[in-house]
Amino acid sequence: MGITSALANANSGLAVASRRAGVVSNNVANALTPGFARRTAQISQNVFAGTGAGVNFDGITRAVDFTLTRNRRLADSTLIREQTIAGTYASFNSALGEPGDPFSLFSQYQNLESSLRSLSQTPESRSIQAQVLDSANALTSTFRQLASNALSTRQNADAEIANRVDFVNDVVKEIEKLNTEISVLGNGRQDTTGLEDQRKILIDQISEIIPVKEIRRGNGKIDLITDEGAFLLAGTARQLVFTPTNNIGPGMTLGNGTLSGLTLDGADLTPSGGGAFEITQGALAGLFTVRDEIVPEFQMQIDALARDVIERFEGIDPTLAPGDPGLFTDAGAAFNPALETGLSARIAINAAVDPDQGGAAWRLRDGIGAITQGASGNATIILTLLDSLTALKTPPPGTGLSGMLSAAAAAADVTSSVGRARISAESQLASTAARSRLLTDAEQAATAVDTDFELQQLLLIEQAYAANARVIQVADDMMRRLMEL
Repeated sequence: MGITSALANANSGLAVASRRAGVVSNNVANALTPGFARRTAQISQNVFAGTGAGVNFDGITRAVDFTLTRNRRLADSTLIREQTIAGTYASFNSALGEPGDPFSLFSQYQNLESSLRSLSQTPESRSIQAQVLDSANALTSTFRQLASNALSTRQNADAEIANRVDFVNDVVKEIEKLNTEISVLGNGRQDTTGLEDQRKILIDQISEIIPVKEIRRGNGKIDLITDEGAFLLAGTARQLVFTPTNNIGPGMTLGNGTLSGLTLDGADLTPSGGGAFEITQGALAGLFTVRDEIVPEFQMQIDALARDVIERFEGIDPTLAPGDPGLFTDAGAAFNPALETGLSARIAINAAVDPDQGGAAWRLRDGIGAITQGASGNATIILTLLDSLTALKTPPPGTGLSGMLSAAAAAADVTSSVGRARISAESQLASTAARSRLLTDAEQAATAVDTDFELQQLLLIEQAYAANARVIQVADDMMRRLMEL
């Protein structure tokens, strides 16, 4: 090898060592940057006429593991769905309260039973009559609060679906733009790794909402497709379509067309909507489950409990005509089985016993239909009310309960069923969270920066730089000697 060739080889080695040092330094500087993937300098040997002619710097690549990334995204999307579901059950469980909670639904039943029992022993007591009235009002108020909680949860889920859909549509457009920029820079042999990091972060965000797969295309571009096969990005961005509902009522459902589903180019993506492309994981799947399954089921249970309370006090008061409303009413009217949906939001005390509505509390003792007060010590009707409240009956179908239960026992069992659903959801959430953490750690081990390794690389690069510099120095000494001859 001649001196000129040695100088050329050493000079290329110095240039490549400098570029490699820059890549390693960038890795170390961004070791804690979210979404940053480790960079590696690509180097090849330059061969001319079968003889080594230095080295070439061919570019920079990102550390990727498509399988780990794909599995981690799927785990994250499942985690978000489970968090949404578990959070909803926890909210309902908290609203119902535990049996020992003085403000729980079960406690309101107990308070009504206790006050009726006290009144049956001293039916002439005006203070205890007022106590019964307060207990009954507290029970109806609790039902209305639960109904309001259910409707607001459903409304919030619908609004959040709309927000997430808008977000996905915007992000898919951003990825389309990044595709173009990456393609242009890549064709110009410029570094595109920074843009690829940005694109990966955006895809991660989409995957938490709708799980997607990447399909690699030419020139560094990608397409995005849902797990079920619907393209969100196929060269150009496609738009999800969802219409939010401003005021959701208890009887509104996806099935009767009063609530919107989710579509993409006419394809139905609605979870549990029966479409070929219905999504099953991610935030949208969780929100649709809350809106269309969990809340309606909870609403049905508390409506059925409200029905049970109303029906227990109908047809037992001898001062009322058949068909007249009893102590508890459906917004002042007798219960109509065809109107059970939303009943918990309408349950109210009969105005005839409520002084605030022009009634009189003594009618609790003498009968709701009584015109004048009867004997102050007569507890017959009060005992009938108490017996009906505590009687063992089959709860309405909407409760999901079976067997013979008292009114309070039915409320306790519904509370327990919601509690069991919460525990099951939280158990599933814990399992999913553990899997998500495991896959996240595995992906980071494969693609994140290991500063110890990078510092070792810097030492090797320093040695290579020094060796090439020494070659140049020796070549320079030889040329000086030759010039001196």
